Amino acid sequence: MTAPREPVRVVREKEDFVGTAIGFFAFFIWGLFPLYFYYLRETPPLVTLAFRAVFTTVLLAPIMILSGKLRDVLPIVRQPLMALGLFVTMATTCASWGFFVWLVAINHTLYASLGNYVSPLVTVAFGAIVFHERPSKLQIVAIALALIAVVVFALGIGRLPWESVVIALVFAVYSVLRKKLDVESATALTVETLFALPPGLLYILYAAFSHPTLPEWTTSPKTLALLVGSGALTAIPLLLFGSAARRCKLSTLGVLNYLTPTGQFLCGVYFLREATKSYQWISFALIWLALVVFTIDLFQGEKRARSAKEKETRA
Repeated sequence: MTAPREPVRVVREKEDFVGTAIGFFAFFIWGLFPLYFYYLRETPPLVTLAFRAVFTTVLLAPIMILSGKLRDVLPIVRQPLMALGLFVTMATTCASWGFFVWLVAINHTLYASLGNYVSPLVTVAFGAIVFHERPSKLQIVAIALALIAVVVFALGIGRLPWESVVIALVFAVYSVLRKKLDVESATALTVETLFALPPGLLYILYAAFSHPTLPEWTTSPKTLALLVGSGALTAIPLLLFGSAARRCKLSTLGVLNYLTPTGQFLCGVYFLREATKSYQWISFALIWLALVVFTIDLFQGEKRARSAKEKETRA
């Protein structure tokens, strides 16, 4: 006698719970990145970036082969525009990785945190501009608060915090391009990592052997272990995020997303002891208020969508 099947609702709730737990760990790991890359601050950021690109690919490629995702890569690569688009998304990803490593090395983790806080709101603004997606009133309020926060930060330091702006813009451009390309997430990630492998490997060889003597990072087992480990550190949350995105609600992912800049902020202030001024606290307070407004809108939007779906089912 076969066991009775669980109701669809119960299965979905279990999937959402598992997805939320997996997503939590992905964003939590990303939030702790400053602590890891702080120990690589003496290594040239481009070298660290190259190792991240190469060893992320080394770890992900066998997983993609075993899961059968690699066979989906060839049809994508054969389409010049699609391949070019994914090459550009790979370049934006690497730019974001390298920029973050550089900010940690120069004790500007809070700038990265600010950029990552603002990036979802910039993405909404890009959606309105590029895809003509009409933002809700609450989203407009959240974007306005984020803009005021950046202005406060700029007035405090006496210039535009371009570091934070770059972080936010790179993520927004990446999001727009990935939506335009409409490629399955795991396949796109496989193509991006394969594109990153040759230039990353070539740069490592160039940086190691282009000088009369070997650089210090090539002779330090600890540094080499950390550089190789940065690939695993990059790949693991990417895999966790991909699994979470298939299981949990969009609003849940939206809220979990803020764990990353929050972790970066806490690392910068309490562990890396970066100096904080009153204007920074005011700026971040405005950002947190904007995110509260944005989160309320996410949940309201999901509630409206669920209600509409239930009406369709009943009809």
